[in-house]
Amino acid sequence: MTATSERPRTRLFDRITDPLSERTRDKIVRAEDRVRAAVQHELDAVSRSVRTRAVQIRPSAIAFGVAALLTALGIALFAFAAVVALAQAVALWLSALLVGGALVLLAAGAAAWGRAMLPAGPSLIPVPPSTHPAEEQVHPWSD
Repeated sequence: MTATSERPRTRLFDRITDPLSERTRDKIVRAEDRVRAAVQHELDAVSRSVRTRAVQIRPSAIAFGVAALLTALGIALFAFAAVVALAQAVALWLSALLVGGALVLLAAGAAAWGRAMLPAGPSLIPVPPSTHPAEEQVHPWSD
């Protein structure tokens, strides 16, 4: 052993020779914890807000669901009434076929109108072909 290793180091040299990685690691861990806590706080706030809003609009959503169900039932009854009324003039199977065809044509027209009313999508920009020389020579599927 040498005389320098037996001598106690002074506080100044301890501070200089203390591994910087430990202090840096501690600071990074503290920063990560603060960021994690901030993100979790924001997520909790958004979650509370969404839950509150869901509770507020729940009765309206239920009412709209019931209205949609009753509307579908009413349309079905109107279609049935149209079939029965048309059955007075033609055979029952033909009246059902005519009313069903009219409803399908009406649905197709509504779908076509809805598609025409869609906003234009983003323009697609073609990807330029690669100019790297290695890609022209190496293909995993070529013989």
